[in-house]
Amino acid sequence: MPAFSHVFVIVMENEESTSLIGNASAPYINSLANSYGLATQYYGVSHPSLPNYLALTAGNTFGITSDCTTCWVNATNVADQIEASGRSWKAYLEGMPSACFVGDAYPYMQKHNPWIYYNDIRTNAARCNAHVVPFSQLGTDLAGGSMPNYVWITPNMCSATPPVDGSPLW
Repeated sequence: MPAFSHVFVIVMENEESTSLIGNASAPYINSLANSYGLATQYYGVSHPSLPNYLALTAGNTFGITSDCTTCWVNATNVADQIEASGRSWKAYLEGMPSACFVGDAYPYMQKHNPWIYYNDIRTNAARCNAHVVPFSQLGTDLAGGSMPNYVWITPNMCSATPPVDGSPLW
């Protein structure tokens, strides 16, 4: 497998893959899947959202079965492993009012931001503010050539279902 300098994880939910993959009305999504990659064997481990986001970022739900907003987790996560390897990461959350924001501010919902649940990220202000940022910062980072090695993107509640008309994600 070739070494990658950047990995982008774009989490889109509430849509069956079969309604998008191979659908002629979704050419942009299909071009991304065909050119880069598509996780075909990933399934939700639980419902509602939060346990799945934790499983994606730490391989465990930690017994969380709801979209709780104060169920903090003291556990190693993907961000810890990325940093330990000498690589960089950043999470871009659409609608997030400010870096490291804790709470809901519709259409941004905390349950779609797993990074804020990890104690070693949330309680370290410098680390959290540098790595858990509003989606609006993505354009600046792209234009400035300062993209991290691992990029996490979560849409807000209004953009959670991808467009099928061929338009860009946002």
